[in-house]
Amino acid sequence: MPDQPRDKGKRGRGGPVSRDVQISKAMSLLLRHAAEKEGLKMNDQGYANVADVLQWRKLKSIKVTFDEVRHAVGSSDKKRFALLHIPSARPTETTTAATTVPTTRPGSEHEAAQSAAEADGQPSSPAILQAPVSTEEQQNATEQALSVTDADPSNFLIRATQGHSIKSVDAASFLEPLSLDDASKLPETVVHGTFHGAWPAILQSGGLQCMGRNHVHFATGPSLESVLGAQPDAAVQGKGEKKVISGMRWDTQVLIYIDLRKALAAGCPFWRSENNVILSEGLPVPGGLEGPDGQPKRVVSVDFFDVVVERKARLGKIWERGETLQELPAHLAKKGNPKVKR
Repeated sequence: MPDQPRDKGKRGRGGPVSRDVQISKAMSLLLRHAAEKEGLKMNDQGYANVADVLQWRKLKSIKVTFDEVRHAVGSSDKKRFALLHIPSARPTETTTAATTVPTTRPGSEHEAAQSAAEADGQPSSPAILQAPVSTEEQQNATEQALSVTDADPSNFLIRATQGHSIKSVDAASFLEPLSLDDASKLPETVVHGTFHGAWPAILQSGGLQCMGRNHVHFATGPSLESVLGAQPDAAVQGKGEKKVISGMRWDTQVLIYIDLRKALAAGCPFWRSENNVILSEGLPVPGGLEGPDGQPKRVVSVDFFDVVVERKARLGKIWERGETLQELPAHLAKKGNPKVKR
C-alpha cells in the first residue's frame, strides 16, 4: 500500500488537524454513530460496504480514496476499524485467511434491500455476511484484507471495532464473551478511565453507565501496581509521548479498577473486542428504571469496583472496596472533562 499524504486538514483546538486524523474521525463517526441516520446499509455486526462508505457526503466532500481508507485501518493506533475482503466473484462463500464464512443467501432481507436500491438507481453492494467470530480470527481477517492487491472497494467490508451507539449492532455477533468457565482468558487488569468531574457523579448514580453508547469501555492496563509505583506516569505529567491504550483516553485522571471475577459471578456480562477493549452493558438497575431509549437502565455497579486511583494530582487511592479513602479536592471535582485531542 503506498504511503499516504499527510496534508493539513481542518483546524482543531490544538491547531491544524492532519488529513489522517480528519479521515479517521469521520469514519468513526459514521461507523459508530451515524450510519442509520445517514442511510448507510449495515449488518448487525456493524459491517458496511467500503464503496458505500466512500459515497458518504463527509468523505466524498474531501475526496477520500480507497487507499486512504485502507491506510486508516492499518495505521490506527487503537485499531479502531476492522476490514474484510469479500470478492464478489464468490457468490456462496468467501474464504479469508482466518476462516470460511457464508454470505447472505438468495431471498434474504439484505438481497431484498439490494433489489430495492437497484430499483431506485442506487449502486448495489456484495452481500453482507457472517464475519469471523473469535478476536484472533477477526484480526487475521483484517490483516489479510490489508495485504490483498484488489483495488475495488466494493469487494471490502468495514466496521468500527467498538464504541457503537447504533442499537441495531449486536455485540454478541462479533465480540468475545468473557466467562469464569474459561478463567485462563480473563485479563488480569480491567480498568475504566474517567475524569475528576465525573467521579462524584459515578458514585452518586451507583456505578458506570453507557452514556449513549452500547457499552461501558474498559482497558487492560495500566496495572494497579504500575500506577501506584514510584515511577511517575510521563503522559500524565505532560512529558514524553502519549501512551496509547485501547479503551481509555491517554489523559484520564481517575482510574476505576474492576473486580472482574466478582462482576462475572454476579451475572454482569463482559466482552472483549478484537482491539483488546473490554466492554460491558452492565446489569439492569433495581426498580426497573428505563433509560432515554426506553430500554432498561443498566449500570456496572460500584459493588464491582475494586480500587479507584487519582493519578493526575498523584493522590493515589481515593476509594477501595466500598469505602471512600479521601475526597477529591473541590477545585478538581468541579472541573469538566477536557476536550479530546488526537
